[in-house]
Amino acid sequence: MMETLITGVVLAGGQSRRMGANKALLAVGREKVIETIIGAMSAAVQDILIAANEHTADAYRELGREIACDRFPGQGPLSGIHAALHAVKTSWIIVAACDMPFVSPELFLFLRKIVAEEERPHAEEENVQAVIPLEDGRAQPLLAAYHISALPELEDALHAGRLRMTDWLNMLRVRYIAEETLLQETGIDAGHVFFNMNRPEDYRTAVEKQGDGEAGGC
Repeated sequence: MMETLITGVVLAGGQSRRMGANKALLAVGREKVIETIIGAMSAAVQDILIAANEHTADAYRELGREIACDRFPGQGPLSGIHAALHAVKTSWIIVAACDMPFVSPELFLFLRKIVAEEERPHAEEENVQAVIPLEDGRAQPLLAAYHISALPELEDALHAGRLRMTDWLNMLRVRYIAEETLLQETGIDAGHVFFNMNRPEDYRTAVEKQGDGEAGGC
C-alpha cells in the first residue's frame, strides 16, 4: 500500500488582537508555542508550512519553513486553510491553530491514521474531505485534517463572504471523531490538548499548566 502523504500546516495568520501580542511566538515552557506545534507535527507529516498574512510572515522566517500567505487577507482561519491547500503538493493537510500549546505527537499520529483509513477505496460511498475531532461535543476544525478536494467549496465560501467554519463544513463530507474515541485510541485528554489561548489570562493559565506538568503535576 502506498504511503499517504500529508503536509502539516500551522495557522498563524491571526491578528492576536485580544492577546495584544503574537500568540504563536509566546513561550510556554521552554519553547515558543509555534515551535511546540511544529515539533509535535513532525512525526506525522512529510513537510510543514506556516499559513500567515503578509504583515506577520517575516516573524516566522527564522523557523526555516515555507510560508503560505493569505490570498483572502483578513478573512479569518478559512483564508489560512485556503492558502495552505493552494501551496501544498500533497492530497491532505493536517492543520493546527498557532495558539494551542498542548498539542501532542499522539494526536497528529492519530489523525494521520484516520486519514490513511479514508484513503482506502470505499465501495459504497465517497471518501471524506475532512476529519475533525470533537471536544465536549464541539467540533475542533482548527486542529483537523482536510483533503485537497475541499478547496472549490472553500473558494466559493470565501468569494461569497461566508466565513463561518460551520458553513464550509456543511458543504463537505466530514468524519467527526468522538472525544471518547480519541481518549480510547490515544489516552489524550481532549480538554487539555485543545486548550487555546485568546486572551492574556489564557496565556497565564497555559504557563501555569505547563509549570505544573514540568513539576510532576497532572
